[in-house]
Amino acid sequence: MKKFLLVLLVIVVIFGGAGLFGWNYYNGIGENPLKSDSDKVIVTVERNATLNGIFDDLAASGNLRNLILTKLYMMQHPLNTNIKAGTYEVPADATLEELVKELREGKNINEITVTIPEGYTIERMGGLFEDKGLFSKQEFIDAAKAYKHPDWITNVESRRYAMEGFLMPDTYKFEKGITPTYALDVMHKAFVKKMDAILKDLKIQSPNTRWNRIVTIAAMIEREAANTDEMPLVSSVIKNRIVKRMKLQIDATVVYALGKESTDKVTLDDLKVDSPYNTYAISELPVGPIANPGEAAIRAALQPADTNFIYYVLDPKADAHFFTANYNEFLAKKAEFSN
Repeated sequence: MKKFLLVLLVIVVIFGGAGLFGWNYYNGIGENPLKSDSDKVIVTVERNATLNGIFDDLAASGNLRNLILTKLYMMQHPLNTNIKAGTYEVPADATLEELVKELREGKNINEITVTIPEGYTIERMGGLFEDKGLFSKQEFIDAAKAYKHPDWITNVESRRYAMEGFLMPDTYKFEKGITPTYALDVMHKAFVKKMDAILKDLKIQSPNTRWNRIVTIAAMIEREAANTDEMPLVSSVIKNRIVKRMKLQIDATVVYALGKESTDKVTLDDLKVDSPYNTYAISELPVGPIANPGEAAIRAALQPADTNFIYYVLDPKADAHFFTANYNEFLAKKAEFSN
């Protein structure tokens, strides 16, 4: 009898110990669900992926201690599982809660932030993308040339790039491995969305067949104005010159016609460049936008200030333009500011 009781006690101790071990192991899943030979585990979340699917992937790659217990633990300890697509670097010693939080709020290591400033040309955008390591400048230029432009963009054969002006300057988040065409598509859709929003806000009815003209003017405003406050004034000069049938004579169009981004000074020889963009040579608007304008410039093109100004000259000390309707006053200020 004593022998039987001893055996029974041993059995109880063994199963009790196993149960305690199992319970501790189960709770340990919450504290340390991952396993890895390094201090990091790379977790990729595809679009529309579920957390259970992520657990399956981790188990398949040998980076999860126990698939069944992990899913069971999640059922007993619900968390916010609104995870987002991306690739994440998770510490190998992360808790289950920390793992899920990283997939929900963490930094996508394959995501690259690109800020396109107002007034950038397609060529400058290409250089920026190259600097960010997404693709080369030439690949972006080639893609811009081949991009299927909307039907309302006209005179394409005379333009340097049909899409110049119709890519919205903004801050974008792109994944490594995207194509230049994808980037162009995202920026053009952003432009269309922004144009629609501006027109709606200003209560202006303007079919997209007029967007060529609006954006061509906006691009000149963007490249000429010293600041956003000046933009409606520059716009008024352009409007007044068009009404008076005067050549626009805007230096920024010459710079673009020369294939440059900027120049210290436009020379008399520069003004002679044969180009449909050179507003010193043509008696109309340039054939297309000379840059990609931002929202302020587009608004100024749509709503120029009510002035009689037809001249302006930069005061380098004030970093602002002097505006006038008097030619002699313009010449006097030009001489003053050049000294």
